[in-house]
Amino acid sequence: MSSRADQHTAEIITLPVSRRIEAIHIVRQVKGVVDTKVSYLFEGLMENVVDALFEEIRSGQEGEDLQAHFNITRALKTEAKPYKDEFLVLMNLSWVNLIKAKNIQPICDPDEDVCKILKKFSDRNLNHYKILLEELRKRFSVVAGEELDYHPLLPGNFYLCYWHATKKLGLKSTERKLLLPLYNRFVMDRFGQILSIANQSMVDLGIKIPKSKLSTT
Repeated sequence: MSSRADQHTAEIITLPVSRRIEAIHIVRQVKGVVDTKVSYLFEGLMENVVDALFEEIRSGQEGEDLQAHFNITRALKTEAKPYKDEFLVLMNLSWVNLIKAKNIQPICDPDEDVCKILKKFSDRNLNHYKILLEELRKRFSVVAGEELDYHPLLPGNFYLCYWHATKKLGLKSTERKLLLPLYNRFVMDRFGQILSIANQSMVDLGIKIPKSKLSTT
């Protein structure tokens, strides 16, 4: 999951604000609309997870899967708020890095087998929203005043933060893995909505990038 791509050489236009505190204000505004949308999608995940888990129970493994289903349902009922709050806390680390123009992933990668699962989900979103993600990267680079490859709205960051947030549920790794396709289904299937409102928020705040530098592929 962790990668620090070669730095882009494209010239960054001058930040439309001259002081760091104004950049912080911009990031807070964008983060606010993203957090609101993500919280709404999390509510949908919480409401639908029980039925979805029942759908995924496979024949011949009812006992094992039912126990996992029970454990997950109980954890979500008792630890829902800490789990959701932890996701937002972890996401905040990448927003802080954006303000500091740190071009790095702030959260450590999980074990290799989990990394493979997260990457598989992440790559689908990277490919599907390639143009919009590039536009956001350029706008974030303007806000940071530095050319960035890593930013908070990369799909890999969402999956990584979610995986680590599930630790708050007190579940076994195998049970936490069962939540990943559900997170993908009820949250990341609406990832385009998150990207769109973030991009529009920056447009509304006057964060412009040269048209010549927008991806046309």
